[in-house]
Amino acid sequence: PMRRGIKFDFDSGINTPKDIKRALFEAQSPEESECGSPKKKKQDPRRLLSTSAPASISGNNLLGNFEESVLNGRLEPASTVEGFTAEIGASGSFHPKHLTFPVTVFFYTLCENSNVATPYLSHINLGKKGYRVPDKGTIQLTLFNPLGTVVKMFVVMYDLSDMPPNSQTFLRQRTLYMPSDESDSHEDAQKWLRYLIHLRLASSKSGKIYLHTDVRMIIFRKSDLDTAADHESGKGFELRSFTCGPTNPKFS
Repeated sequence: PMRRGIKFDFDSGINTPKDIKRALFEAQSPEESECGSPKKKKQDPRRLLSTSAPASISGNNLLGNFEESVLNGRLEPASTVEGFTAEIGASGSFHPKHLTFPVTVFFYTLCENSNVATPYLSHINLGKKGYRVPDKGTIQLTLFNPLGTVVKMFVVMYDLSDMPPNSQTFLRQRTLYMPSDESDSHEDAQKWLRYLIHLRLASSKSGKIYLHTDVRMIIFRKSDLDTAADHESGKGFELRSFTCGPTNPKFS
């Protein structure tokens, strides 16, 4: 049975669905942690659970914290679904072969209101080799549901031609359903979030660039709410994408 009320802090070692499930459902003994259900068996200290983020937050607090809480592994999913897949490709100075990866999906509950759409996190484990991409160009990722229907096609343009060897960075693209005359810095921008993709990139000793470790996507299924909001507001709404990354420093 699914347990509620258990969370985990961000750990760079938690990179696969197996790690996430272990962190969520294998608690420690009282001597090791201040929270979690007691267990006789001693657990790896890297898997410690904590109460740093509530399992459920209502209203605006959750809207403001949901994105980071989910991406950093601080919010417990309500359920897990297998069977999704994703095709990754890239273009630029060369065109790497498109590859298909299995995707594990974690569903979350924003509140008890059944009329509110259920968001989910899609997680792709890229393995040890990662996926090599050009130093600048376009990364394309298409997410498919278990029936083979396209859920979302992400197209991320980037330029990492200044990336030094043996370094890392990330790209995060957020797609908002927003009024055509507003910007992504608006105070309601978090409420407009519909799709997000988080890409982690690393360069090798020779300067080759790879997508590494994993890819994380957040999907909000709000088509009905979007239609209603667009109709009631009388404003022109549209889907717009914004891509950002770290700036100070850009690489680590």
